[in-house]
Amino acid sequence: MEVQRPIVAVASGKGGVGKSSVAVAIGRELARAGRRIGLVDADIAGPDVPRMLGLRRDAPARSVTLARWAHGGGRDSGLEAMEVDGLKVASAGFLMAGGQGLALGSDLGDLMLGRLIRETVWGDVEALIVDLPPGVNFTQQGVLSGAGRVTTILVVTPAEVSHLDTGRALSTLRQVRTPVLGGVENMAYFACPCCGERTDLHAPAPDDRTIWAAGVPRLARLPFRPEAAITADDLAPVLAAVAAHIATP
Repeated sequence: MEVQRPIVAVASGKGGVGKSSVAVAIGRELARAGRRIGLVDADIAGPDVPRMLGLRRDAPARSVTLARWAHGGGRDSGLEAMEVDGLKVASAGFLMAGGQGLALGSDLGDLMLGRLIRETVWGDVEALIVDLPPGVNFTQQGVLSGAGRVTTILVVTPAEVSHLDTGRALSTLRQVRTPVLGGVENMAYFACPCCGERTDLHAPAPDDRTIWAAGVPRLARLPFRPEAAITADDLAPVLAAVAAHIATP
């Protein structure tokens, strides 16, 4: 019998906003707090999560299996999660070398996403953090909702185009009735390490054109740190919201 787990999808309307960094930080900090968490790298075209966690594969793959079936019609679950500091991880990046590309249409991409979620041997993992590729589509949400109780965290920068594109993703989520926990404003400013003065890195979007104006709670406003990871203190409201989602029956 397939295990249904709470799912927190980390999404954005466009790339380059640090979505994967936020997803990795959420997973790592929850694991450090003693939660049993799995992280799914669902960006099939650009699976960067393994490298962020210090994992790599150098041997090129000759083929990638999108569906696997055992004799007699049963499903053969053959994907092993890798573990880093208590966080279990599944990624298409484990199936091919770091420099290889994997070009799949949307249907095959959804098939791979479903396999990473359902056919990975997760063990006693209590919830999954899913790092989605940029943009949100209907079939992708269908795969997620079929695997567990889904909610979403949206990641933006303060720039207007980031809010515009993520607003489109928000519209799709609302059409398919996927709840949104809130948003994270990433790379919002740079704090001088000497004096602490904050410098905005983007011209801010007009208030009425932000996802906040559309009713998305802003859970965290994160600085740009060139050589430092996102911390538990940075994410405190996000981690609390995720923990509440996991605990909800």
